[in-house]
Amino acid sequence: MPFACHTAIICVRLSTTKQNICKARQHLVERGLIEFRAGSGIRDPAVYSLTEPHTAQLSPPLTPRLSRELTVQFTHSNIEDKETDKDIISNQHAREDNLKPLDELEILLLADTGWQNNVSEMLAKKEKGTLDTTRMQGYIRDFFSEQRIGGVSRREESDCRSHFYHWINKQLKNNRHGTNRKSGDYRDTDVTARSAEDYEGPF
Repeated sequence: MPFACHTAIICVRLSTTKQNICKARQHLVERGLIEFRAGSGIRDPAVYSLTEPHTAQLSPPLTPRLSRELTVQFTHSNIEDKETDKDIISNQHAREDNLKPLDELEILLLADTGWQNNVSEMLAKKEKGTLDTTRMQGYIRDFFSEQRIGGVSRREESDCRSHFYHWINKQLKNNRHGTNRKSGDYRDTDVTARSAEDYEGPF
């Protein structure tokens, strides 16, 4: 005692916010459990001490040297955490750079007949039957229409292709069980009955 530690390190270790740390720290001070001196920067971290009689329950106090060594270890650990955060942010930015507008993705998928044939072959293996080009492209247009209705404006191309495959599986499954049929699936039927007598007799 005392020992030094940056507030940012405590936030990382406890997975909480600086605001929560400050509140908890203040409550401990008010209850006389700790003494605390705020830091002024990266070279001057916050300093903590357990108050008497709580220190009597501990092993011998930390020597100044050990306190300094622990502070250095925590500081290096904090730097590593910051580097990890930078990697995460960098990956997020890279992912955002790969996003394409839906209009562009729709054109790409409609033009990629080789990919459409691969999707059709995979669907055939699941006994859903093959889809001709016209039907496949109709499903592609419907898929992008639903994406726009849902408020999506940009997506990764690979993610979009994968999502479409799962989406069309679901659509075909629903159609096979008699649900989610489009109005175009129904055919017009002429009705020639003019009176109640036209409905009499065996069907």
